[in-house]
Amino acid sequence: MSQTTPSTAYSPQINRDPSIIRAIVSGEATKLGTKAVEFGMWVNEKEVVTMALGESMTGVPARTKMHYRIGGIAETFMSTLLLILVKQHRVSLDKPILPWFPGLLGADKVTPRMLVANTAGYIDYVYVTDFSNLQEAQPFRAFTDDELIQYSVRDGKMNFAPGTNQHYSHTDNVILGQFIERATGESIKDLYAENLFGPLGMTETYFPVNQNIRNPVLHAFTSERSMKNCPFYEDCTYWNPSWGSTPGLPISNLHDIGIWGPALGTGRLLTPKLFQEQIAPTSVGLGTNKPDLYFAFGFVVANGWIVQNPVVNGYSGAFGYKLADGVTITVEATKSETVTSNAPAFDILREVTKYVTPGSPINF
Repeated sequence: MSQTTPSTAYSPQINRDPSIIRAIVSGEATKLGTKAVEFGMWVNEKEVVTMALGESMTGVPARTKMHYRIGGIAETFMSTLLLILVKQHRVSLDKPILPWFPGLLGADKVTPRMLVANTAGYIDYVYVTDFSNLQEAQPFRAFTDDELIQYSVRDGKMNFAPGTNQHYSHTDNVILGQFIERATGESIKDLYAENLFGPLGMTETYFPVNQNIRNPVLHAFTSERSMKNCPFYEDCTYWNPSWGSTPGLPISNLHDIGIWGPALGTGRLLTPKLFQEQIAPTSVGLGTNKPDLYFAFGFVVANGWIVQNPVVNGYSGAFGYKLADGVTITVEATKSETVTSNAPAFDILREVTKYVTPGSPINF
């Protein structure tokens, strides 16, 4: 059965000259003030170019085999895992989550479909002042999922009634991760290994049990905690990522994300019907979503590109898969003391797509 893709302004032209791509990446990295950049592009699983620029640490060059925190790119893992479990008849997209969350605000109306599409309406705890102040003051502190959810619901309020709007919320994702574990009786770590990483041969991707990162490590740095009268720049590689819960924890490297791109973008692990649900423009008309730029199941679809652009503990990531053309691009960047962007990896991705698919670049 053929698989259709969302309606986009489609151009069949793909530019893939490695020397031009390298020049774009290098030029943008310099302009943005990155410390290190890892970049990879594949077309239909065939490598076009992989490269690493700059230093992981002083005197330690960045390398394409280094591991790093992928942040929200893992939301595409969780979205796919949820639909695999639907395919296995282990969970339902449309039954309220109340049996697994008795007493939780809105649980009698919220469904897994709403959680993965970020239409559940939960307040995003990341923007709750006392949470953000604590997380910044104690970056090695561990947070439990129950703590994170409580920051969101403690006042008995939601952003909107479940299913009536769409707005990105870390809380929706935390609850979704907990739902998957409670409904299956298995850990996300084991479910990922069994259903995603193992079958796809993603041997460098894993769900960690603490804040350690497997060697070799791409180190991250930040000045975000600097004080006006005492500026400083610090290594944040091992800050605790538990504040991001399930989507914020997985670790991978450039080559494994290159494997993931076509697996996600072709719906290889799903049925055609479930893949269409995953990428469908069902959020159009809600919030700021438009036909050529909308939030789907755990990612944005932008001009025909599946996109994620996480920023987590000093790491700036970017991922894009062009649905019509089979192009996978992934970027990871770390920041120097003079960096000019909070999301340099995404800035690089956006510039590269202007060359690779000039008729349909990423449009935000």
